[in-house]
Amino acid sequence: MAIDTITSEAIEVINPTGRRVLQLTTDARRSVHGYYDLPPWSPVDGRIAFSRMDAPDSKTGDICVMDADGGNLYKVAESRAMSSNGGALAQWASDGSRVYFKDRDRENRLIGCVDPDTGMSGTHPGDLRMISPAGHLHAYHTMHGDYAEDAVPKMKDVHGVFAQDLETGESKQLATLSDCLTLHPRRDEIADWHMFVKHTKWSPDGSRMMFVFTNEIHFDRKYGELPRVKDVYVINADGSNLKRVGEFGNHPLWHPNGREILTNSPFEGSPGNKLVLTDVETGEERLAATCAKGSGHPSFSPDGKYIVIDVVNNTTKEAKFLLVDVETDTAETLLELPVFDHSHAGTHLHPVWRQDSSQILFASDASEICQLCVIDV
Repeated sequence: MAIDTITSEAIEVINPTGRRVLQLTTDARRSVHGYYDLPPWSPVDGRIAFSRMDAPDSKTGDICVMDADGGNLYKVAESRAMSSNGGALAQWASDGSRVYFKDRDRENRLIGCVDPDTGMSGTHPGDLRMISPAGHLHAYHTMHGDYAEDAVPKMKDVHGVFAQDLETGESKQLATLSDCLTLHPRRDEIADWHMFVKHTKWSPDGSRMMFVFTNEIHFDRKYGELPRVKDVYVINADGSNLKRVGEFGNHPLWHPNGREILTNSPFEGSPGNKLVLTDVETGEERLAATCAKGSGHPSFSPDGKYIVIDVVNNTTKEAKFLLVDVETDTAETLLELPVFDHSHAGTHLHPVWRQDSSQILFASDASEICQLCVIDV
């Protein structure tokens, strides 16, 4: 049963660009959404699911739901698996019937679920990443951190990507690291390297999954495994047709057409990263736009008309959102705001599009406490 109902915390805040910004939460606790690829709105009625915790380093906190305008805010569950940036990755089922979130008991990672209207809840063993837009399927990957580092290179037949049926809890391995290695042009060179998978993400229609095959950050420099490996792969939801798409820079995300992947990546020898689109079938690359650099967490509006980019200057503690019109190849400043602690231990803005392309939600610590805001587009 829903508890702790609050009429609304929402207030309008000043935005130098003149666009309307509504701060949905004002509580003394941190309020965070999941990630820039996880819309927190229910696809059925537009309610927003989010996480609320007492401090950035809290592992426990509340799963809450509110109307799209911040009204009727209430707690629906508790989580013991919070993180500062994404909370418990609260996200809706594709039919709007329940909210999924990360949880755990003393020994195991769990995926919690709750019907926000009845309070009926349950759990499955697992580590939540992304719920399919086409059903109660969950995309996830094994965690290299669960094993001793010297064991990681020996476990390529175990580690990989999975789809989990959250009606039954059953998981199916779609591909192993060995499968990825077989398709890699440097397979002989990297055969004994510390490889792992991250960024498992469903395509917009749920028919495919993308993921990243890499040794970056955790192992590349530590073990001299250079130049580092960092490649996008795609696979069908049934485990067929594994493809290596190619190398990239950072922050990969599906284009709404489900045929291309957007990344911040080098392009044809140009300095710095660009907004690059790669065709998952052919590997052919093109620029999504030339009016803005590839930076931050860029993402397409679901209608394919715009890209939003968060640009943060950690020296001046200032940030802005650029709205790129891909048809006219022009950019405008959508939002300007201060940032306090833009870090993985603090608050990342993580702008995320509403499913109808009408709004962007983001996390702001301008008040030194992370709050959720939306801006109209």
